[in-house]
Amino acid sequence: MLCEYASVMAGAERLLLARLKAGRVWTGDLKVSFYQPLGLSATHLDMAYRQLMAKLSSVAELAGERAKDLAQKIGSKTTDIARKRKQLRRAALSLAKARQATASLESRIGKQRLALAAAGDKTRDDQLFVLKHLLGQYHASVAATVSLRKQITSRRFGLHQHQRRLAILECKRAKAEEQAKDPSLCFGSSKLFRAQFQLEANGQEDLATWREDWRASRSSQFTLDGNSSKEGGNQFARLRRRADGLFDLELRLPKAITHLATRTFKSAGHDIACIDLRGLSFNHGDAVIRQALESGRPVTVKFRRDKKSWKLSVSVDHAMEAKAADFAGGALGVDLNAGHVSAALLDASGNPVEVFDFPCVSYGRTADRAKDAIRNVAADIAALAARHGVPVVAERLDFARKKKDLKASDPRYARMLSSFAYSAFGQALASACLRRGVALVRVNPAYTSIIGRVKFARRYGLSVHEAASFTIARRAMGYSERLPRSSDGTVTVPTNGCVHVTLDLPVRNGSRHVWSQWNGLNKEYHKKALAALRSSGRRSRPARTTSVTSGGRPPGGAGGTLAGGVDPLHGHTAEAGRSRRKSLQSSGQGVGRMPGIHS
Repeated sequence: MLCEYASVMAGAERLLLARLKAGRVWTGDLKVSFYQPLGLSATHLDMAYRQLMAKLSSVAELAGERAKDLAQKIGSKTTDIARKRKQLRRAALSLAKARQATASLESRIGKQRLALAAAGDKTRDDQLFVLKHLLGQYHASVAATVSLRKQITSRRFGLHQHQRRLAILECKRAKAEEQAKDPSLCFGSSKLFRAQFQLEANGQEDLATWREDWRASRSSQFTLDGNSSKEGGNQFARLRRRADGLFDLELRLPKAITHLATRTFKSAGHDIACIDLRGLSFNHGDAVIRQALESGRPVTVKFRRDKKSWKLSVSVDHAMEAKAADFAGGALGVDLNAGHVSAALLDASGNPVEVFDFPCVSYGRTADRAKDAIRNVAADIAALAARHGVPVVAERLDFARKKKDLKASDPRYARMLSSFAYSAFGQALASACLRRGVALVRVNPAYTSIIGRVKFARRYGLSVHEAASFTIARRAMGYSERLPRSSDGTVTVPTNGCVHVTLDLPVRNGSRHVWSQWNGLNKEYHKKALAALRSSGRRSRPARTTSVTSGGRPPGGAGGTLAGGVDPLHGHTAEAGRSRRKSLQSSGQGVGRMPGIHS
């Protein structure tokens, strides 16, 4: 019966999409011409239209985020192409000079051969020595010319590949922008649709089997919107709570499938066909659903079929007030990175107490699995803050800045963070904090990485990202981060590799904002860090991390913390479920003041 119900509702959505794409406008005339032939009520058709608009809006939003990602990749690729062209011009100039040198040596060798032939016995040895020397230079010049030719050929090929990649990215961005402006849907998924052209490779026995799967996939879910004016908060799916705490659902059927009803009755002069689903229970939110039923709020019921059975989910409006931030007990700073989330717990004076690393890998995963990993980490962070009674401090969402900072750190890690994961984490963290009754504060993350790297990383033995989360929390608590003092005017800071660089501290200028000084120091760091990485000849390899599943997390929500060995890029890593307590004693010179003191 649920399959038939889903088939009717999905058919209405597909027909609506076809008419809208053909230029029709959603009006009363269009509604009247639809719902009676489909065997649906006007209310059913309204719900199908709202679901269709929600799906199209989701497609447009994802396409817009994808277009932003592609725009950043295009900008990066354009920079790479400009650099490749510059290198190619330099190589071409070097080749021209090498050819001139070779031609000059050929001329000199010819003259020297004539001089050798005309030389007497006394000067013959000297002339022969000069000729051998010129021949050595000539062969070296020829070898350099050949090497430059190969180098130019290789650079031209590399430039061609970069240009091809740029054209592909621009084409993808154009499609994404078009999809964002005029979204479209493939009911049943494009992947399954393309499977009909390669049946064996996609595990399909024949076309008939594929067609069955295709039809089932196109009719695998339907939603019945809530209505506060109706009993049970829904006109067609009415929940009733039983004395034993379970729920019964009265599902009223549209005219097209009334023959499948198990019970009929009259209401307001109309024949109502329905089926009853008894003894329902929900994994989460029983109290919220019960409260919504008692207060007469809308209750939206959604049916979804997976590989095993049909699943029922209920959505209600549950208003919750955000808690005001109180830093009397400290704060928990959070810094999102590619592959993990770093958090730092501070006391009321702004000193570090503990640091945590939560594995959060979304790269290369499906959207559902990425969302699950992100939500688990957000729940762990909110639970950790609730246990310590402190607010959560996170960076204000700015994906472009975050991507730029990560790329400066390591381009391979930058590719692992998508705008989808970045925005999804912000939403999941806000939702988790709201459910836990934890205050969430967002701050401007400008220069938090360089501040943490310079002032706190070496001092407390923190990774760069842990130090950044520490700085984020201090910023929300009102602490100003001035440049550290040093007797020799320099400071040694760690890079993302296994080396350190020494930076010259700028002169303090009280008339300018402190961020202008951090900006100059940040630019100097990136130059010296890049030079150190090139001179060392080593490239850091991204660490392999795995997300912590809900079944493996310890109670209390701290299942994502890490402790143990040191990773060159992200600091300390080890098994999940443990945290590290850091000493407050300073180590190293020129790393700034004590964080508990306003500076």
